[in-house]
Amino acid sequence: MSTLLAAFRAREVEISNARVEVAGFLADSPTRFRSVELRVAAESSDQELLERLVEIADRGCIMTNTLRGTLDVRVIVGAPV
Repeated sequence: MSTLLAAFRAREVEISNARVEVAGFLADSPTRFRSVELRVAAESSDQELLERLVEIADRGCIMTNTLRGTLDVRVIVGAPV
């Protein structure tokens, strides 16, 4: 989330009500996560820009880059479920 907020601030774009919902999906034996999904939502006047900045933030995020080496990580723009 901090990488996304930094991307908005660097471009002086206003954003409000930013939130991220994380869901983990389990694999069987041995018990572990097989995938993680992050659903990003925010109020922005430019939805296309929001999607582009989420993509930029995702590529620069240390956490998702680390996890991708181990499991499937998906970042989706849309309202949390």
